Amino acid sequence: MKPQVIAHELGKRLRSDAIVSCDSGTITTWWARHIPAKRGQMHSVSGNLASMACGLPYTIAAQIAYPERQCIAFVGDGGFSMLMADFVTAVKYQLPIKVVVVKNNTLGQIKWEQMVFLGNPEYGVELQPIDFAEFAHACGGAGFTAEDPRDCGRTVEEFLSVPGPAVLQAVVDPFEPPLPGKVTAEQALKFAESLARGEPNRKKIALTALSDKVRELV
Repeated sequence: MKPQVIAHELGKRLRSDAIVSCDSGTITTWWARHIPAKRGQMHSVSGNLASMACGLPYTIAAQIAYPERQCIAFVGDGGFSMLMADFVTAVKYQLPIKVVVVKNNTLGQIKWEQMVFLGNPEYGVELQPIDFAEFAHACGGAGFTAEDPRDCGRTVEEFLSVPGPAVLQAVVDPFEPPLPGKVTAEQALKFAESLARGEPNRKKIALTALSDKVRELV
């Protein structure tokens, strides 16, 4: 499943009073491009500070400040794993927060910066997989998993409607690049250099980038 899918399916189901807190990383790209901000909603992100792991505590704070509003954390697995024990706080106080974890088992922003800014193959960015749905259950909350784009919308609806705190892990394609609006010549050159220097997933990444461009043209 592409990360764009979970962002799109979540975005069109958010309430008009939703407070959405996004984490830092490639997750910010999918939030900014595919979750529309509607009148009456509030959206927050750490901005240029690029503070990882902010999404969950932002959402806990928002739910305490606005107990009647729908409070959503939209986070990546890298950021969430840093402070995921805070989910227990939501369970303890029965804060009905909803946490969407986009799971690609990678520190995605670091990976793409290594390639596009430095021209280097990815290094030290692979994460040990965690079953975040089982983690949520272990904490006393609800846990869901979305892997198939055809079932994603239905899973999101079930996840949003469950009472109490819940986690939805969305298993996504780790080779989907967060392409900028305009690719500069230097970025393209560095990207090509990273592939030529031995990027271990160069075939999958190149194929994904090519297919994305073809879809744009079509």
